Parts: sequence; C-alpha cells; structure tokens
Amino acid sequence: MRKLISIHRTGFRLLKMIHSADSTIIPLHLLDLCLSLAQVYAGLFLTAELIDMLLLGKFEQAAVQALWLLGVNLFLGLCGQLLRRKFKSSENRIWLIFYVWLREKAFSLDYETMENPKVSEKILFSERTSDMYGGLGTLLNYYCSILQALLNIVLSVSLVFWLCMAEPAGEFGLLGRMAGPVPSILMFAAVLAGMCFCAWKVVVKYAAKQQEIFESHTGMENKLGYLLNQVFGNVKTGKIIRIYGMEEMLLENAAREQRKFHSYYAKMCDISRKEGSAGGLVNSFFTMGAYLLVSLKVVTGAVTVGAFTRYVGALNQFGSSCIGLITWQRELRKISTYMEDFLAFLDTENLHAAGSIPVEKRQDGEYELAFENVSFCYPGSREPALKNVNCRLRIRGKLAVVGRNGAGKTTFIKLLCRLYEPTEGRITLNGVDIRKYSEEEYRSLFGVVFQDFKLFALPVWENVTAGYERQEEKIWEALGQADAEELVRGMEKGLDTYLYRNLEEGVEISGGEAQKLALARALYKAAPVVILDEPTAALDPKAEAEIYARFGEMVKGRTSIYISHRMSSCRFCDEIIVFQEGRIAERGSHEELLTAGGCYTEMWNAQAKYYA
Repeated sequence: MRKLISIHRTGFRLLKMIHSADSTIIPLHLLDLCLSLAQVYAGLFLTAELIDMLLLGKFEQAAVQALWLLGVNLFLGLCGQLLRRKFKSSENRIWLIFYVWLREKAFSLDYETMENPKVSEKILFSERTSDMYGGLGTLLNYYCSILQALLNIVLSVSLVFWLCMAEPAGEFGLLGRMAGPVPSILMFAAVLAGMCFCAWKVVVKYAAKQQEIFESHTGMENKLGYLLNQVFGNVKTGKIIRIYGMEEMLLENAAREQRKFHSYYAKMCDISRKEGSAGGLVNSFFTMGAYLLVSLKVVTGAVTVGAFTRYVGALNQFGSSCIGLITWQRELRKISTYMEDFLAFLDTENLHAAGSIPVEKRQDGEYELAFENVSFCYPGSREPALKNVNCRLRIRGKLAVVGRNGAGKTTFIKLLCRLYEPTEGRITLNGVDIRKYSEEEYRSLFGVVFQDFKLFALPVWENVTAGYERQEEKIWEALGQADAEELVRGMEKGLDTYLYRNLEEGVEISGGEAQKLALARALYKAAPVVILDEPTAALDPKAEAEIYARFGEMVKGRTSIYISHRMSSCRFCDEIIVFQEGRIAERGSHEELLTAGGCYTEMWNAQAKYYA
C-alpha cells in the first residue's frame, strides 16, 4: 500500500507540473476520454434497440435506428479526431518540456554540484529511460487510461446490476430461481472476485520479475550508449580508430553489449508474453461466466435478445477494464520508478547558498580581487589542491599564472570565477566576500577562455556574442583582435555561417581557428576581467607571436590573467605568480623572478631554447 501511495504521489506531482506547463492538455484528454466512453455505450444501447426492432419486424423503425447509430458514431468519432488533432501539438510540447526541465535544472545548479558523477548519471538515466519507456506524455496517457477504466467499471457495473435485478418473465423452475436478482448478484460477485484475485496474482508475479530485470540493465545501457554515441557517432574518434586499427576491438565490445541487450529484451518479451497469456486465460473465465449469466437471463425472458448484446458488451467492458486497470497500474509503477529519479534531480539543492548582493557597476573598472588564506579540496579528495593562498590581483594589470601540471593554476581560476567555493578562507571583491554577491552578476565581470573551451554548432555570430546583443561592428572588432576576421570573412555566409555539421551544412575549423573564435568571444563580452587559460596552445608560433603582440591592445583598460605552460607569454605580463604544490611559491615581474633564481628560473631555462 505504501508503494502504491508513493507511486501516485509521484504521479500527481508530475500531473501538476504538466498542468502548470500547459493548462489545456489535461482537460482536453478528459474530454476525449468522455467522448470515447460515450461512443462505446451509445453503440451498445442503440445496437441493442436495433436488434430488437429487427426481431419484431419493425423494419422502418429499425432503419431510423440504424441511421441514428451511424450518425452518433460518426459525430462522436469526428469530435474525437478533431480533439486529438488539437492536443497533438500539446503532447509533443509536453514530451519536449521534460528535457527542457532537466537542462534548466542543470543550468541552475552550481558547477561543483554538476561535476558530481552521481548528479550527471541522474540526468542521463532520466533521459535514457524516458526515451525507452516514455516520458511525461506517456504518464499522462497512463492516468487517462486508468481513469477511463474506472469510469468504464462504474458504468458497466451499473448496467450489470440492472441486468441482475431483471426478473424472469415466467416460471422456469431451477433456471428461473437461478435467474432471480439475488442468485444473479451472487453469481456475478463470485465470478468478479475470482477474476480480480487471479488477475492480481498474475500481475504481482510478473511485475516483480520485470522490476528485477528493469533495475539490473542500467550499466549495460551506459556502455552501449557510450559506444554508439561517443565513439561510433563521434567523427573525431575516426582518425584514432583508423591509426591504431581499433575497429575490430570496438566492434567486439559493441557486439558483446548488444548480446547482453538482446538477452535483456528477450527476457522482457518472454515475461510479457507469459503475463499476456495468463491474463487472457483469466479474462476468458470471466467472459464465460458473463455469457452464462446473460444467457440465463435471456432464456428466462428477463431481458430481450437485443439486450443480450448490450449486457454482454457491458460485461466485456467490465472485464477488459479490470484487467486494464491492473495493467496500467503496473505500467504506471514502472514509469514512476525512474520518474522518481527525475524528481529527485529537480529537488537537488546547490551545495552552497546563493548570494543576492548586486555587483557595483563601475565605469573605471576599479575591481580589486583578493584571496585571503584560501585552501581548497576537491570533493572526495583528502589532498588540498590549494593551500593557504594569499594574494591581491593588480587592477587593470596583466598577470601570468604559471606552474607545472597539478600545481593548482586551474583550481585558482575556478575559485576566482566562483565555479567552486573555498574549503577554507575567502575570496573578496572590493573587500566583500564574493559568496554574498549574485552569482550571475559576479560572473558577468569575467570573460574566460578555458583550455577545454567549447564552440557550438551555431552561426559564428552566436558563438561570439554568446547570448549578448548582436552588434556587428563590435563582433568584427573582437574577431580582428583575435586574428579571426580574415577566417570569418572567407566563409560563404560570413557571420551567419554555421560551425561544424551537426545541425546545418556548416564549416569544419581547425583547433587553432576554434581557439581564435573562443578568444573573440571572451573579448566581445567586454568584461573588466579577462582570463585566458593556455590562450595560444593550439596556435602555430607565428600566430602566437601575433596574438601576444596585440595582447596589450586587446585587454586595454581591463585586468587580465593568463595561465600558460609557455614561459614566453610571461614577458608580456606586469606580474607573475608561480604555483608549486598548491601554494604560491614566487611572485614578481619576469626580470625579478629570473634574478631570484628559483623555480621560475628553472622552468624558463628549460624552455629557453624554444624561444631564444
């Protein structure tokens, strides 16, 4: 019972969400449900009357009745078709809004929460199971089917009760006594109780087996989905596969997972087949009992031959509705199982409280950022990535952040951009803890090009403006500063050219070209702080030299931070911070650090031959 309550608690919450997204779709489904029931029972009553008129030889009345039967069915059928056509678009919207809700929630969560593999798995699991077993639209259809079955049971039971109360037309001995109201009700109740008991046993038995298989196949889907989407469906993996001759190995892996998948579906189909057979057998016994009761009433003259079709139809509706009610309840249980994970993801809370203070808008760009005794440990790690970092960033200065891999450079930037929050200490903006500021407003201060930047299969201008207003002069200025203007002007549609070929017949660009566009995006934002993580990693030496020569002009009037493994970039900066094992080991200008003869000098000398 608790599980049943939990299922419907989940279901009703989702129905409420569906109604909030589209207030018309549930009423339209309910109206369609009523039209369907009206068509069924109008057909039963009119057909019964038609048969009785034919048997009595009232052919003119029968012809009129036939026209009524045809007209009512045609009218109700057309109304149903028009109604279903009307809410078809709403159904598609409800199907799509499921994915929108998932992504809206994902975007609302802080970066640290979203980096948790368990959270990412919830998203993938919800999307995958929705694709396989149906989403919100399917759940709505299940509830409509359950409601229709319940209404069908109420209507058919009312008719059967009327049938049971019908008295025999004369003395028929034992048959007459059996056809009386009380024996009829007892007979119907016995058949009904037996059917419900057996049907419930069938559903419980096979539902447990289906649930066991359903819950055990997730890992198999993950592996096969990874191979199909991220390996076989990724053009960039093609060159690696060919160079190393990995085709056979990958196909063997896919074939192995596919065999597991085939075994899983074979088991599911076998269980469904056995359940269908068992359910059909139970329904057959009920149908036999129903026919026996109605036949007894006809033989004893309690009802007419025409009424035979009405009551048999009602009993069939009752039987199929009882089986359907149990079946839809089982399907609803299945869909609610993974929809609970979807709701759990929607209920996921950020790890850190959101600030609300607006950031002061300053025309002079006077923003002072400071790390005060900041330490940070990644979730699940005991070793701090940053240890007691203290520093103030020079306003409108050019700062280089260098160090070996794993020294803490990228962590330093993630904390500065508030993608993570310090484990200890605090980061301040103009003396105020950045956690008190609105995240959106605080991040508006930064234009960042991460080392693992991402461009999208959208027009060039959308990649550069990144959601800000399109100003063509400003776009071309940013492209020119990033040395990407010639690249874009050479494209057939210029700024309207799509990148890549995922959505449109776009252009494929090299890593260096993509990095220039990513740099243009950071410059277009015109943020007071520009952060470039390995900004020239994919550029050739000539392009790198040209970019560095223009760095001063690019970031004029802004605070700029460069993370780089190439020590040559440090010569263009006012100040350099050297990270070592999560601490700031050295700080100063290029000349000061070379004179000091510390770890910076060691790294410089190791690379000197490349830029001497």
